[in-house]
Amino acid sequence: MDKLGRWFHSFYPYLISLLVTYSLFRYYIDYRMPNFDKVLDGSITFSSIVVGFLGALLAILLSIKDSAIVQLIFNTKEKLTLKRYFHETFLIGFLVVIFSSIMHVLRGYDEKYVVILFYVWSFTTVSFIPLTYRIVGILMAVFFKANSTDARVRPGTDKSDMQDRVEREKKLRKNLSK
Repeated sequence: MDKLGRWFHSFYPYLISLLVTYSLFRYYIDYRMPNFDKVLDGSITFSSIVVGFLGALLAILLSIKDSAIVQLIFNTKEKLTLKRYFHETFLIGFLVVIFSSIMHVLRGYDEKYVVILFYVWSFTTVSFIPLTYRIVGILMAVFFKANSTDARVRPGTDKSDMQDRVEREKKLRKNLSK
């Protein structure tokens, strides 16, 4: 990937968020809209689920760390990019939960700092969506690539492996029946 492509891939979540937040500001949309509390509840739920899901994906990534594709990633500079993408997504996800909780408390006040906090909340919440899409897309590509390249070397897929396993099970049953 060329330098411009790398830059765009790194910053497009924030560019999208900046555009959306600017549009909210430009058209005077703020926290005083009807049912905003439901939006806050939804953003807390969504970001909590996504952060938990990413934690599970990270555990899966660690469980296939011996696969060829994961070894390739960890032996290149892309390891640092993947690490940064995880950190960004986790951090912004936690900020969404924190800012949403604060907005729940402060939405009853008509102060200038609450309006500013609303736009900060908007920026973090909107940026969380493409950040999540980016990291999940990368991980899915890794999982499917690892799945297709490592399928032929998995234990139990070779006929001789299957025969050895059947023989071991027979011996184990025979020993247990004594």
